[in-house]
Amino acid sequence: MPGPPPGLQLDFVKDGLDSSFTLIDRDAAGRVTVAGGPWAGTPWPDGLLGTGPGRIGALRAPIVAPRAQIEIKRMMPVWDPSRPRRAKDAEDIARLEAALRPRTAG
Repeated sequence: MPGPPPGLQLDFVKDGLDSSFTLIDRDAAGRVTVAGGPWAGTPWPDGLLGTGPGRIGALRAPIVAPRAQIEIKRMMPVWDPSRPRRAKDAEDIARLEAALRPRTAG
């Protein structure tokens, strides 16, 4: 799909489902940074990446921590007004918040 610079993020659609993959890099100090585009080299906030890798089949990769995903989805329309909030973002925020709520003993 067209979208952000390809060195920054890759967006795909299959069967109506949007998937975005943000490319990251690390600087000489080991901090996670933006990989490409106009903000290349800018450090991401501490704690952005989850504590363990995600998996798709045998492929393992860092994933954005759930709380950071919520923040990004809430703030993207503010940070980049050309990317308005989508219904999918509100649904994702609700799912993530529900998953993060403490479970009560049944």
